[in-house]
Amino acid sequence: MGTQQIRVEALTEVRKDFIDNRRYTSAEFARLEMEKLWTKTWHWACREEEVPQVGDYLAYDIGDQSVILVRTDADRIEAFHNVCPHRGRRLLSGRGKINKFHCVFHAWQWDLHGNNIRVLDREQWQGCPDMTDEDVALSRIHVATWAGFVFINMNPVPEPFDEFIQPVPQFLDILRMEDMRYNWHKAIKVKCNWKVAQEAFMESYHVWGTHPQFLKYSDDKNQSMAQGKHGKHFWFYEYPPGVPSRRLNKPPQTVDETRANFAELMGEVFGDQLGLGEGDGQFSARALKAAGAAIRALPDGTPMEKALEVSFFAMKDAAEKDGAFFPVIPPEVRATMGDDWNVFPNLSVVWGADGTLIFRGRPDPDDPYNPDAAILDMISLIHWGPGKEPAMETEYINDWRNQKASIPKLLQQDLGNVEDVQRGMHSVGLRGLRPNPVQEVQISHFHEVINEYLFSR
Repeated sequence: MGTQQIRVEALTEVRKDFIDNRRYTSAEFARLEMEKLWTKTWHWACREEEVPQVGDYLAYDIGDQSVILVRTDADRIEAFHNVCPHRGRRLLSGRGKINKFHCVFHAWQWDLHGNNIRVLDREQWQGCPDMTDEDVALSRIHVATWAGFVFINMNPVPEPFDEFIQPVPQFLDILRMEDMRYNWHKAIKVKCNWKVAQEAFMESYHVWGTHPQFLKYSDDKNQSMAQGKHGKHFWFYEYPPGVPSRRLNKPPQTVDETRANFAELMGEVFGDQLGLGEGDGQFSARALKAAGAAIRALPDGTPMEKALEVSFFAMKDAAEKDGAFFPVIPPEVRATMGDDWNVFPNLSVVWGADGTLIFRGRPDPDDPYNPDAAILDMISLIHWGPGKEPAMETEYINDWRNQKASIPKLLQQDLGNVEDVQRGMHSVGLRGLRPNPVQEVQISHFHEVINEYLFSR
């Protein structure tokens, strides 16, 4: 057993209350993840609406790997390794439209299905082995879709996607995210490990420390749990929204004070803290404005049960007047649905009914084996009325501290955390991480599943 393998094998211990911090700082561990995780598991590459027409393509880069996704039929998206089988040149970057693949190095070509249609002077390979049509085709990658998200798997024989994704659909399909469309997409360079970036959205234990401005509006009692390969956490809602966190030790509020607090939360705070522009973010600005106005119009003495009902129907009516879908979630479904999900390994869903925030950490393609470098994608999806979605574009942010106007206020607080967490991971005084075994189960389970790929396959 070589030195490198021994060093990586030493980092396998994961418990509900312990994670070795060197998993975030080891270059050898990062290389093993590229070899055995990213090229073996299903993970999210793009949204279906990013390649809406036949011939539309997108190049998805993760670490040292690049994949081309291309729509080849109205209901089919195919994916290929972004490499010419002749001399290894990458074929495409960004997004665009093609009617065939073309390598600008030596002019080889392929149709949209990856079949080779031109090898210049092919007869000169006469008698050479490994020059069949299959050998000179583009290297195919497995594709699956769920909720509008396009997943890829580079493993030649992947685990069945329908098994991999369970039980996520039974909880989140009610949101109809496949009908949502991009509101904004920020691809942010961060000086941290991709796991640190992802884990920032896997628990609500950090609200007291990181987002104290929200404690005025709701209690923060929550719990986390594993769900297949994935995980979710949920809030208990022992008190209605509008009641401050019990941690603040405030005297009891009157029903009118609670209702006013709730109106402020729905009408202004969510949009200001989690949205951009008019406030579209985790919720549509349309919904938040309608909810705030409806709650404020209620007479004094209106109980919170009525305020919750009125706010829901105001949001639903505003969506339907706009021609947009608004989910109606039965209480028995809501009770087990969870509030924030991580679909392994790196699709976090922080939903808000007619909108949702999506987060994705991935190794930086410009520095793929550097455990201190990642891209953090921050995305807002919204249920828009017909033709009302904004033009789809990705904003690339290299220095987020000087581009804060592009990032919702609350998420700026999360960004400040992840880079300082990564610095702390290198401390010789850190003797492993101590995740909360109730509120941070998503994180410890996440590392257990990573171990299955790195050390059990």
